[in-house]
Amino acid sequence: MRIIITNHGRKLEERPIAPAAGPAPRGPVIALTDREDQEMLGFGAALTDSACVMLNRMDPEERDALLDEVYSPEKGNFSVARICVGSSDYAEYVYDFAPVKDDMEMEHFDASHDDINILPVLRKVREINPDLYIFSSPWSPPGWMKTSRQMQGGWMRDKYVEAYALYYLKFLQHYLRAGVRINALTPQNESETDQTSRMPACYWHPDIEMHFAKVMRRLLDENEFADVKIWLMDHNFLMWHRVVYEMDDPETKQAAAGVAWHPYEGHPEQISQFRALHPECENHWTEGGTIPGTYDFRNPGRFDRRWAAYGESFCEAINNGVQSITVWNLALDEEGHPCTGPFECRGTIEISRDGKRVRRSQEYDSLLHLTKYVKRGARRILLEEEALPKNFAAAAFRNPDGTKVVLISNSEDFDSGLNLKVDGQVIPLWILRQSINTVVLD
Repeated sequence: MRIIITNHGRKLEERPIAPAAGPAPRGPVIALTDREDQEMLGFGAALTDSACVMLNRMDPEERDALLDEVYSPEKGNFSVARICVGSSDYAEYVYDFAPVKDDMEMEHFDASHDDINILPVLRKVREINPDLYIFSSPWSPPGWMKTSRQMQGGWMRDKYVEAYALYYLKFLQHYLRAGVRINALTPQNESETDQTSRMPACYWHPDIEMHFAKVMRRLLDENEFADVKIWLMDHNFLMWHRVVYEMDDPETKQAAAGVAWHPYEGHPEQISQFRALHPECENHWTEGGTIPGTYDFRNPGRFDRRWAAYGESFCEAINNGVQSITVWNLALDEEGHPCTGPFECRGTIEISRDGKRVRRSQEYDSLLHLTKYVKRGARRILLEEEALPKNFAAAAFRNPDGTKVVLISNSEDFDSGLNLKVDGQVIPLWILRQSINTVVLD
């Protein structure tokens, strides 16, 4: 048995643990039950245009070494990646793949932009980790399909849904020809905002998203993508009523496998409310670092924040049913660039503008607690928490090989004792302040 801790600059420090020799120490208890819930897909970060641009500014050998550190199953084991269909706000400039207005048959479709920076990186990471699960999200359809007539803002128009589904199919085919197969897709990133028309974004009425899901499912099934999944909404926990409405329609539920969630508004308990009504659906956290209240994600001081905020957020989301967690840009420069939008996010990894220096964030260190120890196919173990103080958060897993893993965070400014009860044995732990911890039960 071993515990791996991250605290105050000590990264993945490992120490052995053992069950209590005598009576269990007094204090709060987390007990692993014999009940299990959702199967885990994996954890990772978004490989946006900006992230790939920054990676390609590095010396090729150093870049490949960094990608090996992040994606190798024997090392970082990032196993899920999000990519953009056309430009997001994290791109060098705004672009799409259908430059000719009302090209309903996509005769002028052109995704060659992605051949330069994005596809070479994706091919490399798939080579390092062949099991990498890639899902795609558009920030906007081509402007001529929308009320705004531009990539920034506006509403998606129903008259262009079939043309847009063909556009998406052409994108999947372009990537497949380039050697990168995509595993899942969302129709629209953040379907209920236009970001005040300051970046690529688009409102989608739920009825239009439902229409798209059905058309897209038919195209996927008729071509070489019958196994590609559709995840709806791709927006905040708060909007759970939207996907209840969508999945209440039997044809939509047949077309779409599940839901993509963001943590910026609402609480993960709203995933549980959705699951109670549609337990068959998948649930994935597809963007964002933490749940509201832990910190302001737009604040540039991201590297100085506390590990416990990440641990608490990951635990709460997992305990409410998410099967994967994908944070935002894998890599950006010191100022959070390249960026065409209004937000000041930071990369999970910071690469200097000249490509010569690399800095790993607390978000990266925190993700390693999941990516390195919770394997694809793991099942979440339900917990019994006896008088657990609010400063603690925990989530537990059983890996396919039988190994059990428990993630524990302590958000208080003081160290604290905690008892972990497993198979009748009590393991006393000393959890450091503002820390994220992983207990591995071999």
